[in-house]
Amino acid sequence: MTTRPDGAPEAPRAQHRTKYLALLGALVALVVAVSAGIYVTAAAGDHTRDGTLADDRPHRGSAAPVSTGTWVGSWASAPVGGEPGTETAGLAGHSVRNVVHADAGGTSARITLSNLYGQTPLDITHATLALSAGDATAAADEDTMRRLTFGGATRVVIPAGEQVVSDAVHLLIPHDTDVLVTTYSPTPSGPVTYHPHAQQTSYVAAGDRTEDSTGAPYTQQTPYWRYLTALDVLSNEADGTVVVFGDSITDGITSTVGANRRWPDVLGDRLRSALAGGQRLPRYSVVNEGISGNQVLADGLGR
Repeated sequence: MTTRPDGAPEAPRAQHRTKYLALLGALVALVVAVSAGIYVTAAAGDHTRDGTLADDRPHRGSAAPVSTGTWVGSWASAPVGGEPGTETAGLAGHSVRNVVHADAGGTSARITLSNLYGQTPLDITHATLALSAGDATAAADEDTMRRLTFGGATRVVIPAGEQVVSDAVHLLIPHDTDVLVTTYSPTPSGPVTYHPHAQQTSYVAAGDRTEDSTGAPYTQQTPYWRYLTALDVLSNEADGTVVVFGDSITDGITSTVGANRRWPDVLGDRLRSALAGGQRLPRYSVVNEGISGNQVLADGLGR
């Protein structure tokens, strides 16, 4: 045994090592205990700002669970201009239910809303996404109704000339399926950013009817797509997206309304059929950004 300068005996090295290992063991146990507490808290369910469980909401939270796949475009449409007749009030106090057709299927979805041609901020206080209950109807499959959020909030204000992408929601969307995207704005927003030659019937209802699944309040039909410019899906069917540009031939201005027979639609169907038949082709979804009257070297109706 050695001694310190003051003559007191110094503990053996083995004793120091024992104390060190005991302290290290205590720290490890503390870390394990804290980690277990965090896990138990997380497993109990996420909480909203008001303290309620996210799982208690009637519509599932906006954050999509961990999943495999690639984010691809399933549907898109070019914003063409400000809708005539909406220059002052926009569509204040109305729910707009856009009907779009998913080219690629996926397990989660997100949308893009545009106020590109607006002159004042667009206040969206409520938005939903659901699968259609059937062809040529505003009715939704009630079990698929999802409330959309933007940065975790159900309300979003889109400045004039800008767009916004929603948070992802978990929803199984089969390919070749109609999807309903509904928005509600309570205040005047000026010109409504729209695509006039949708070749698809969409719907409008008075008041906030975004979560109505019956479709009964949607008594007004429209040939336009409003505000909505893209639907993306987390897909295992596609690894990328073909974006088609062109004029009225691409836009499908003479195709049958509601039949999804524009040539980009046919291209998407042919790619999918060829892949199912075993042909070695790239796995791409197809979206249509055609604008009737569009020109490459000069300004036109679709400038």
